[in-house]
Amino acid sequence: MNKVNPKILFNNYRDKVVGFFIKFLKNEEIAKDLSQDVFLKLIKKINELEDVTDLDGYIYLMCRNLAFDHLKKASHDKKYREYILDVSSESQPPEITREIESEYYGEILEQSLEQLPDQQRLIFNLSKREGLSHQKIAEKLNISPNTVRNHLYQALKNIRATASNPDIDLIIVVLGCFLI
Repeated sequence: MNKVNPKILFNNYRDKVVGFFIKFLKNEEIAKDLSQDVFLKLIKKINELEDVTDLDGYIYLMCRNLAFDHLKKASHDKKYREYILDVSSESQPPEITREIESEYYGEILEQSLEQLPDQQRLIFNLSKREGLSHQKIAEKLNISPNTVRNHLYQALKNIRATASNPDIDLIIVVLGCFLI
């Protein structure tokens, strides 16, 4: 592969990267800061970029991950989170806002699920993602329905505790996992 020239890389992607962040976060200053972070990371990995076959996709994923990291940090600041959600909902069609929120909250849920014990994670997935009843899960795993209920209760309790996000119930609703 050809050696990647940092100047050409910057000139070719600057507008796309800044535009992505402005569109995603609706804040030009934050967009510029995060864009600078992207290019610093790219420069640090300049030799590795020679092996990247889809540079557009690589940079897009880097931007998306950085934007989500920013939102995750901002989620601890209630006023800032409300500002981001208000600004994004005013300027984007509702379906795009829902998609962004769903993706963001989905990542938080996945991180919480990774921290669950194996049996709780399995039962949560069978119940909430596959829609199996407690009885069907009990039969499938050769355990009692009460044990299924207890594991599911503990899984939900652990998800709420590990997500450390005040909107964990919203996360579950947004993902369509109604846990009433």
